[in-house]
Amino acid sequence: MENGILRSVEGGGYFFMQSDPATHAYVLVSGRVKMVQITPSGQQITLRMMTPGQTFGGIAILQPKTGYPGTAQAEDDSRAVAWDTAHLRELAKSEPSIPLNAMQLMHGYITDLQERQQALVTGRVEQRIARTLLKLASDSGKKVEDGVLIDMPLTRQDVAEMSGTTLFTVSRTLNEWERSGLLKIGRERVIIREPHGLVRIADDLVK
Repeated sequence: MENGILRSVEGGGYFFMQSDPATHAYVLVSGRVKMVQITPSGQQITLRMMTPGQTFGGIAILQPKTGYPGTAQAEDDSRAVAWDTAHLRELAKSEPSIPLNAMQLMHGYITDLQERQQALVTGRVEQRIARTLLKLASDSGKKVEDGVLIDMPLTRQDVAEMSGTTLFTVSRTLNEWERSGLLKIGRERVIIREPHGLVRIADDLVK
């Protein structure tokens, strides 16, 4: 698409902050971007990890005045193509696929949030952690000698926030899974050694 601007952000920097005016929508070209949200009580929640090819900041197309609902932080040096709101909304008048794609993107986010809420209400904490790791592997998994590498910097705090549990619980669970051979864990690095075993936990087939 024409009129896009390539933006580069160093690791630890931000493409936008929560509540900033939603002036641009982005497609990630390289790097990793973490979407986080700060609750009214001040708690930080990791919403999702963005990998190359994924869109973020899409609210700029539908509701630019409401501001971004979360913060987009670069996990490492990242580049993204940005399109300004005014251009997108003008282009949408003659290109119906733009608002349709935006609505599909929002639907995906809503579905993800619904599934996360359902897991919080009905799922065991081990299920939630397993599903979080499997989703990350689906988005950015890379086959390596030991199994499937989640190919992004990933802290235990990130997993805790995405799973809706505590850092202590995540650390205890991941350590247990590493001892049993399900995972291989390094500094900000997770390799799923037995994906089928993790799927069994996610599907609550292991008591």
